[in-house]
Amino acid sequence: MKIKLMPMVAGAIALSVVATPLIIKAQAQTPNQTQPAHAHHQRKWDQLNLSDQQKAQLQQIQKDTHTQIEAVYTPEQREQLKTARQNRQANQAGQAHQGRHSMMAALNLTDAQKAKIKAIKEAQKARMQAILTPEQQQQLQQMHQQWQQQHQQRQQQQSNQ
Repeated sequence: MKIKLMPMVAGAIALSVVATPLIIKAQAQTPNQTQPAHAHHQRKWDQLNLSDQQKAQLQQIQKDTHTQIEAVYTPEQREQLKTARQNRQANQAGQAHQGRHSMMAALNLTDAQKAKIKAIKEAQKARMQAILTPEQQQQLQQMHQQWQQQHQQRQQQQSNQ
């Protein structure tokens, strides 16, 4: 049971890492700007047809969550993350995805830190769910399942290489 929980926590962290910039960029981006690396994910978020109010609320939840999680890390872990993020920005998208997993593993989080982050993520999920309509919740659940399937396929492809 404990072994299955860690991939879920890592997945939730990865999802928030991916979703946060997408929500923020969705509001800041003008129609003439393009973000090829995030275009695929952006289209998925666009499928939810979020209202401006929902976007603002979700953006605030993401900021709050980020702040709460950052507070869980030690100063050394925060510095490691800062350096890793800078390095990841210089890499290609595929390499960056692999980098997130190794980046989180390199932090050597304590069990207490992992538990706190898990609780923060669960609270974030509940807050986000409360903002979405039932239809949007269902769409998000379907998208999440698709993301998981794609992630599993990528893992299988990498293990076969």
